[in-house]
Amino acid sequence: MKKILIVLGTRPEAIKLAPVIKKLKEEKKFKTIVCSTGQHREMLKQVTDIFDIKIDDDLDLMKPNQTLFDITANSVINLKSTIDRYEPDLLMVQGDTTTAFISALAAFYEKIKIAHVEAGLRSYDLFHPYPEEANRRFISVIADLNFAPTESSKKNLLCEGFDPSKIFLTGNTVIDALLQIKEKIDEKTFADQIEKNIKHKFGSEIFNKKFILITLHRREKFGEEIKELLVTLRQLAERYSDYNFIYPVHLNPNVAEPVKEILSVTKNFILTEPMDYLNFLFMMSRCHFIMSDSGGIQEECFVFSKPIIVLRTVTERNEAVKAGYAFLTGSNSEKIKYHFEMVDSKLKDGHNFFLNENPFGDGKASERIVDYLKQKLLQ
Repeated sequence: MKKILIVLGTRPEAIKLAPVIKKLKEEKKFKTIVCSTGQHREMLKQVTDIFDIKIDDDLDLMKPNQTLFDITANSVINLKSTIDRYEPDLLMVQGDTTTAFISALAAFYEKIKIAHVEAGLRSYDLFHPYPEEANRRFISVIADLNFAPTESSKKNLLCEGFDPSKIFLTGNTVIDALLQIKEKIDEKTFADQIEKNIKHKFGSEIFNKKFILITLHRREKFGEEIKELLVTLRQLAERYSDYNFIYPVHLNPNVAEPVKEILSVTKNFILTEPMDYLNFLFMMSRCHFIMSDSGGIQEECFVFSKPIIVLRTVTERNEAVKAGYAFLTGSNSEKIKYHFEMVDSKLKDGHNFFLNENPFGDGKASERIVDYLKQKLLQ
């Protein structure tokens, strides 16, 4: 029996690895061990509960306002103990977090095979997003199995000279996860209960108007850039007073403090604490459109047919831009306002932004990943 150690720590990692874990657990020739870094424990629990996933090991790495130095140093020491305890044949990570990179590095130090889910994404700007762009490039160098979610990500890896025999086109596992959840959200009784819970927690006025859903949290924006961006969002809310602007605010003080300072007095800006995953997806499914600097939301919003204004200078999800439903603005105030008016106007005219197939996959990425693992580990 081959042992696979899966390391995850953030909610996005859990979402994208959940369908892979479920598929692996069905395979009798694999022993699948799930290790949490303990960074986002409460947010992680929301996902593990939805998908009924058991955490086998917890590194308990979360510390208040920790730096990248703290995360890196603490992760590599704790991961060595975990690897020594389980002696896996393969370690799997997803995406581009610092702990994903350090987990892969720890496996490399122990000469253990590495599988990278969502390999090959590139912005080709090391500081946008920061430090994620560097992290995912580092993982590519040492990964034995690169599971590329799109043709574009596969092409990136090939152009960078990586061995074609180590690159596998799979689709993005987030589509697998979201299609399962969307079935629940589309069921009226279940949806009514979620809406009732949201109103109870955040106030009934949250649904009294059409609303724009906002997320904003990227590290590279901390400081003056996020303040300027928040001023633009406030001006939009004042101009479009017939909409609510709903913003679940990240707890990091580098985000929360300027948000409170700049947006708290704007009447149609509803600031909430971070939402659990089901609540957030429900809000995504019901919003007018989205404004965000998130990478994952650029993929997720297709499932709910919601266009997105991407508040980033560059994106590693150019497939979304090419598909015609994502619009890249950076923090440029004029670009943001122009695209806001354009998207709003087109939606009012009944324009369909989602005529093309989903560029991120068909919901069968997890099956393909497990099939490739069987080919490579069980030969």
